[in-house]
Amino acid sequence: MHVLCLSTSTKLREALTEALGESVVLHFSDPKAPDEKALAESELVVAAKLEPELLARLPKLKVVQITSAGVDGKLYPEMFANGVQVVTGSDVHASACAEHVLAMMLAVARQIPASTLAQKEKHWGISPPLFQLEGKTVGIVGAGQIGQGIATRCKAFGMNTIGLRRNPELPAEGFDVVLPHLQYHELVLRSNMIVLALPLTPSTRWFFGEDEIEIVQRGTYLFNIGRGGLLDEKYVWKALKNKWLAGAGLDVFEDEPLPPNSPWWELDNVLITPHTGGQTDTVAERLAALVAEQVRRMQAGEPLKNIVNPELGY
Repeated sequence: MHVLCLSTSTKLREALTEALGESVVLHFSDPKAPDEKALAESELVVAAKLEPELLARLPKLKVVQITSAGVDGKLYPEMFANGVQVVTGSDVHASACAEHVLAMMLAVARQIPASTLAQKEKHWGISPPLFQLEGKTVGIVGAGQIGQGIATRCKAFGMNTIGLRRNPELPAEGFDVVLPHLQYHELVLRSNMIVLALPLTPSTRWFFGEDEIEIVQRGTYLFNIGRGGLLDEKYVWKALKNKWLAGAGLDVFEDEPLPPNSPWWELDNVLITPHTGGQTDTVAERLAALVAEQVRRMQAGEPLKNIVNPELGY
């Protein structure tokens, strides 16, 4: 079996070589100048994004392993032709994303940004409003691997957890209750903190906007670890400016990198991180372990992990 990694990352190459060992023939190529022989032989391709012109040069392709958890902007109908399966890297990023959300929650609850500013000014006497996560209700929109990772960590802090999922009957670790999409506004009404952990698809774009802001509890915090397009940014910015939402922790935006003239920088109740939610020092090793498991499953004839449904877009 031949595996092609379209990446220039030395760390990823080393991790894949160690994880796969001699079970496969492993090829590495620059995505901009791939080796033709490797393309002709490879059955599994590891890539951040597989361009259509490369797809046409992969006659033996069976599986495309996308390195990211989200695949918005990376899918096209031809990719699924001839029985090719596309799989995501959600296993790789789930725990880091979950920890990132908890870090943002703790930061706003304990007013860490305000304390950091005071420290720079050598000022001790501030008394910002502090609160605990314990006893709060968190509504997590998207109860997949990332959502479940967030929920289990929230439970460790004594929080109540509500999830939203297309199929609420599927197992969902860490949730007190999981609601179907039709009950989305019930989740909004019941939550002190709302976390968006959805993939971005045509049906989830602007998932949180004017309608949700009208019914949200006073004092609610919003966190987005998914994609910037999940927010109707015009209405969410206005809600934060007017304190209809108490605050937000945002790791993603529609316009990235966020330009210096963006109005988001003006809000003192928004914690901004530069799309680092899924980053971790072990990402190469975690991705290599996932690829090795996919190879094992391919060779054993077992179902792959994280298979993308082309109709749903995730």
